[in-house]
Amino acid sequence: MPNNILQKYVQKMEKLRIDKARGAAPNKPLLLLAVIELIEQGQIPENRIVLSPDLAEAFLKYWTKVTDRKPNIAMPFFHLKSEGFWHLHANSGYETALRVASQLKTASRVREVVAYASLDDELFILLTDSHNREVIRQTLIRAHLPDSKQEIENLLTETEQISEYRQKLLQQVEHTFASQKLIEPKETKKRIRKAGFRQAIMGMYDYTCAVCQLRIVTMDGESVTEAAHIIPFNISKNDDVRNGISLCKLHHWAFDAGLISLDKTYEVIVSELMSERGPTEWMLTTLRDKSILLPEHDALYPAQEALAWHREEILKR
Repeated sequence: MPNNILQKYVQKMEKLRIDKARGAAPNKPLLLLAVIELIEQGQIPENRIVLSPDLAEAFLKYWTKVTDRKPNIAMPFFHLKSEGFWHLHANSGYETALRVASQLKTASRVREVVAYASLDDELFILLTDSHNREVIRQTLIRAHLPDSKQEIENLLTETEQISEYRQKLLQQVEHTFASQKLIEPKETKKRIRKAGFRQAIMGMYDYTCAVCQLRIVTMDGESVTEAAHIIPFNISKNDDVRNGISLCKLHHWAFDAGLISLDKTYEVIVSELMSERGPTEWMLTTLRDKSILLPEHDALYPAQEALAWHREEILKR
């Protein structure tokens, strides 16, 4: 793409209309940094930007480095349209509501009215190129976030490390599963390792519990599901994704406590050595012989060796 196109958008980023009121946070640059990150990670593969929990989580991550005020992603998501390169597309029947700013002050209302946002096509193409993407990102930081430059640079470095670790874990499925570590965790900081493993598992299961298929994701990135190790990490030191599974908090606890496990056909085994009472829909015994949710590709399925270990060592019999 011609350099003059890049320069045009550099100038647009430098001239973003920002609220200069005392204590106001630079909402627009922070949202654009979040969008750039998701494009970089492949989570926005086409020019359709949905106000999703993933976008809100990324926005909040940058927000906390800049201010301790209460965030509201709805404000920049709507008001960025005044810059001319950000376009909002209404859900059917909400075309009129889209033009009334006073009605779009919450994330829930924006999601009700707006189907998605898009960038100028030439800007989106720019952001799919690593060099151009970095130029735009650094322009936003330099022009609007100079006092938080070091904090944001540290965050970007950590985000890159997490992404690299996640990719490394996913690539391990090309090799035969081993119950012991394949990646040396000592080379990776604990928070990087844990975040990378969680990202990989959540991506494979779409933030859904494999056992009960419950999926709850909030607009600040919180989820009811957790990335569980089948063979505990303190024993295996193994973050191979085939040693992981997505479980809601209840079923993660039950799995670790040996009250449930999985058989060779990925059906739930329930321990006989317990008693329970309460709402039927929450009882573990109703899960017996139920098939679990599995990743899209069988190469990512929980390893049979790990499940056999769990049945032998953890399941209460």
